[in-house]
Amino acid sequence: MLEVPVKRSYSDHAIGLPLEVEPKQSRWQRLMLTLALVSLGATAVAFGLSSISYRLTHLTIDTGIVNGRTVRVQSPINGTIKAFYAQPGAVVKQGQVLARIAPTPQDEQNILRLQGEISSLDTQIAASQQSLALLQQQLRGLESQDQSIQGANVELAGNDIRRYQAAVDEASAKARSARSDYERYSQLMSEGAVAQQKVDQLKALWQSTEAEVKQAEAVLASAKTSHTVLREGTAFKADDSLLSQRVSLAQTIQTQSTLLKTLEVQRVNKKNLLAQAQAIYTSRKDLTVKAPFSGVIYRTEQEQDAQVNRPSNLLTMLDCSNLWVETLVSVDQANRIDGQQPVRVQLAGEPKTLIGDVDLIESVSTIETIKEQTQAITPATPANLINQPLVRVTVRIPPSAQQTQAHRFCGTGQTAKLTFGTR
Repeated sequence: MLEVPVKRSYSDHAIGLPLEVEPKQSRWQRLMLTLALVSLGATAVAFGLSSISYRLTHLTIDTGIVNGRTVRVQSPINGTIKAFYAQPGAVVKQGQVLARIAPTPQDEQNILRLQGEISSLDTQIAASQQSLALLQQQLRGLESQDQSIQGANVELAGNDIRRYQAAVDEASAKARSARSDYERYSQLMSEGAVAQQKVDQLKALWQSTEAEVKQAEAVLASAKTSHTVLREGTAFKADDSLLSQRVSLAQTIQTQSTLLKTLEVQRVNKKNLLAQAQAIYTSRKDLTVKAPFSGVIYRTEQEQDAQVNRPSNLLTMLDCSNLWVETLVSVDQANRIDGQQPVRVQLAGEPKTLIGDVDLIESVSTIETIKEQTQAITPATPANLINQPLVRVTVRIPPSAQQTQAHRFCGTGQTAKLTFGTR
């Protein structure tokens, strides 16, 4: 006969039937699962707190862009481009020939123009030298006048000393006479020949004369000090109007000297240009334009057989050894950035994070201000910063794999995310 298992309930236990006992292995598994869940929760909480703390002490900007220094190569003469070797993205070495320019008949007119400019500068320099010599002569006249006044003052001070010395001598004689009278009458008073009142009067007179001596000596000492100062020229007090003339004239001489130096520099530059133009005109050889440094051709602005005038732009070179990442931020964001802390730079498409340094934090009035600088890329203004004050932040980065890819312009224009440390 088939047995059917009977499930025992709590009521069965109440009437004496035993309950089923839970296996120990099941309880142990449940305990381990609970501990794992608690540990996982604690880890999540710690990670969340760490993430919040990181966001509070760091500022992340995702509008960074790789930029680089560019240099415009210009035509040194008027002529026709006979050969143009530059192509965008091409790697060139310093001194490598980029173009050949044949001079045009306009060179003769250029020579005549330069000769006329040099002649005009010669006239201006001669007139400036003459004016400067006249001004210097006037200044020497004022200085001579100053010295004459100083000599006269010294002489007057010497006369004062002699006059004040005579006053001291006279006062001293009066004092000696008054003292003699006082001493003589004091003796007579002791003998009963004169009254006390007379002696007191003579004593007061003697003391008064002594005071006059001291006053005269003080005046004499002051006169001697003034004479010494004037003679040594340490505190000469010139006439105010004369001093004003000297100061004004000295300033005019300085201005004229600066103008003369400027004209002389201009004449030297014009003469160098004239010598170059004459050499080209005489030889009638093509002029070669060479790369000023090793880099990449970033942009070309002329073609072969084109007519160019000095100083037309021929091409623009990119210096791959001088790259940085920059971005535009708000004033509040700029104030939070700690320029002393390293910057984490994540280039788009690059798995490796670079560590850079804040190189520049500057306010810019408009985006046009940045366009005037010699750089490859003009950063775009973020939508949330339109019509707001802008702050430009540049970060120097170490060399990356992108810099070796000349055909990609060494990575310029590549976007980047910047994480700054905050104050």
